[in-house]
Amino acid sequence: MDSMLEHQSTEIAHLRIDFYTKSNELSDKIEMLNTRMSDAELQMTRILENLGPRQRAPADSEDIAKISPEARLLYESAYLNYVKGNYTDAISGFQSYLRVSPDSPLSDNALYWIGESYTAMGKNQDAVNVFRELINKYPESNKRPTALYKIAIIYEETGDTKTAKSYYNQIINDFPNSPEATLARDKLK
Repeated sequence: MDSMLEHQSTEIAHLRIDFYTKSNELSDKIEMLNTRMSDAELQMTRILENLGPRQRAPADSEDIAKISPEARLLYESAYLNYVKGNYTDAISGFQSYLRVSPDSPLSDNALYWIGESYTAMGKNQDAVNVFRELINKYPESNKRPTALYKIAIIYEETGDTKTAKSYYNQIINDFPNSPEATLARDKLK
């Protein structure tokens, strides 16, 4: 009986050592991943800073100057979440932005990024609904041709080529000189 208890005690001691070793290894790996994430975030920030206003859409950079600092922070935070791939947080952030600043010059952009987030998450119907909301709510938006194109792509990818073609044709008819119209023409060939 004593030898059995001694054997079990030895086994428990080995298991503890294994547990602590594995725990330390996991801690080291988590720390390494956190360091890599911080480095990636820093690189992303530098890239965004290097892009500067010339490479961003001019309307966006002009429009962002017209909104309150609080709303701007919400928008930029939501966009950063989108860039990082935190789509649920991005959607939540853009929705908060729309609640705080529903009639701002970037409201259409916020809807657009919500649609893009849903697309990235594979929630195609939600994406289509948001893109349609953007198109209907903001008829003069510079995001309309892109939203129409995104809807067409979603329908094409889900096998509904008839609906996709109708959206491609709408883009060509409504925005004949847009880059999306060029892409739509290529899709219809």
